[in-house]
Amino acid sequence: MANMITSDNFLSEVQARSLPALLNCIIPRDDDRGMPGAGELDFIGYVNEFAPEAIERIRAELDELNAAATDEAGAIFGDLSDADQATVIEKLRHRKVRFGQSIVVQTMACYYQDDLVTAALGEQSPPFPDGNTVHPGDLSLLDPVKAGERRYREV
Repeated sequence: MANMITSDNFLSEVQARSLPALLNCIIPRDDDRGMPGAGELDFIGYVNEFAPEAIERIRAELDELNAAATDEAGAIFGDLSDADQATVIEKLRHRKVRFGQSIVVQTMACYYQDDLVTAALGEQSPPFPDGNTVHPGDLSLLDPVKAGERRYREV
């Protein structure tokens, strides 16, 4: 989370202490492949720029995680050992299958668009915004579909 402008951080101090630990649980560091952990990336900057609509849900998920950690282990999630963190997540996901959905989705999006990650994967850049190569095709193959009956109803 280097180079973060403090005013851009939408988390409370407690949430900010737990976020990197949770991100590293989602995507841990892999030294053998030269891959950073998700907690090492600028997740806050990514969310501020590309997914500001997810901020409130991320805050709520972190609050829920810290409450579960405090109930289960007597400390906020970021202060727990790796083993205790895994236990808290497992129990929370058992009680609430969709727990952390917003954080997981945004973590994946942030991670696989990061320059360090794409370089470690041997890619020049993420597939977007540069896009993928679309090979020209025979668009006349769509003519039967266009000429067919309408498959929807007017509302």
